[in-house]
Amino acid sequence: MIFTEAIFPLFLLVVLGVYWGLMRGAWRNHWLLVTSAVFYGWWDVRFLALIGAVILVSWLAGILMNQRAEVGRGQLTVLWSAIIFQLVMLGTFKYFGFFSESAAAALSAVGMSASWPTLNIILPVGISFYIFQAISYLVDIYRKDIPVETRLSRVALYISFFPQLVAGPIVRAASFMMQIDRKKTFSSALLAAGARAFILGFIYKAAIADNIAPFVDPVFADISAWDTPSVIAATFAFGTQIYFDFAGYSLMAIGVARWFGYFIPKNFNDPYSSPSIAEFWRRWHMSLSFWLRDYLYIPLGGNRKGPVKTYRNLMITMVLGGLWHGAAWSFVIWGAIHGAALSVHRFVMGGANGRSLVPALKGVVGIVLTVALVFAAWVPFRAESLSDTLSVWAGVIGVREGGPQSLSWVAFCVPLLLVIDSLFSQADKLKGLPKLPVFRNPSLYWAGMGCLAALALALYPLKSAPFVYFQF
Repeated sequence: MIFTEAIFPLFLLVVLGVYWGLMRGAWRNHWLLVTSAVFYGWWDVRFLALIGAVILVSWLAGILMNQRAEVGRGQLTVLWSAIIFQLVMLGTFKYFGFFSESAAAALSAVGMSASWPTLNIILPVGISFYIFQAISYLVDIYRKDIPVETRLSRVALYISFFPQLVAGPIVRAASFMMQIDRKKTFSSALLAAGARAFILGFIYKAAIADNIAPFVDPVFADISAWDTPSVIAATFAFGTQIYFDFAGYSLMAIGVARWFGYFIPKNFNDPYSSPSIAEFWRRWHMSLSFWLRDYLYIPLGGNRKGPVKTYRNLMITMVLGGLWHGAAWSFVIWGAIHGAALSVHRFVMGGANGRSLVPALKGVVGIVLTVALVFAAWVPFRAESLSDTLSVWAGVIGVREGGPQSLSWVAFCVPLLLVIDSLFSQADKLKGLPKLPVFRNPSLYWAGMGCLAALALALYPLKSAPFVYFQF
């Protein structure tokens, strides 16, 4: 079940009606747990066994670590055992075929043949997201950032909470667990906050992302059949599509969670207006960026062990972050590009002696250079093969067969994107553009939001595109 599916509004109304009709918080929590299972099992009921195993191991490991802490030993063994279990689950379902095929290709390249059985299994929706949440829960217990949770139902609700279950944002246990016991009261303010986020997310997805997809998909399906301007336009269009698609889902998830009285952290903060690649990663998919920072980059040593190891840690973090997105070398390349860009940025801005080698790029120049890098890096993320990636890059620099041609409207794509994103972000905050009465008058504001939602519904394609990040 997805937010844009016709059945979802009915599902949500029933779940909300029963949820707020229940008088006790414990009953509400159990109802959310049951409905989250229904939501996740809607794709394939067999997926419930997988997420159930992740929940059970996380709960038991947390209790065992707490017991080991009392005797002063064995905590780390339990932690690593549980993390390895989670990663084996993720690796089996998501990476087994990739690594087996890569190994076979490597052996073939040196004149050896390899033949072994492969697994023909379905990739469970959202597995990367909820396993990362489970790992962060265990690590936070080990670090004593949160107390152990002895009630299985609460651990299960944290990992399976349906608004953000299949595509994030990735929620930290410290934030979510404290909200379970918080008294929740239905109010017009709660309804409005959820509606504002959900409507904006729906506009992002239905009116923008899904109307870009029919242009992007045919081009990347057969790069050789399209001329250079079309290929470059599709590259810009995909960068636009993936942002509005994923930011749209995140906003809708935030809105739905708000209707249940839960706060989910913001996942995007105008990333395409970032003046540097480091700033971009502080604004793009923030829940993942901060997760990688706190649970991978910093444990590797961060920037505490000299510049060379800092660059190594950045590369490892971003390459693994790329692999997290998908089981293909294209995602590894995408992660490596960003890792190299972050390393270069740190070297140039920090230098070997901690001093900037060049003045910081700010304003339009910094934004244009950052966006150009990010959009160029989207090519291996979206292209079907390495040869397609190289073909698109050749078109961008003007050496693709046929030569560069006039880009027409493509030259206005990025500025238009930044303007639209900025306007929607300001509208979501109910501030900015103060001279326009629509942002000061609630009635006018909601009338405008209603009109935009109706427009998005009218523009919504008959055949909607799945959310891009569902495949991860």
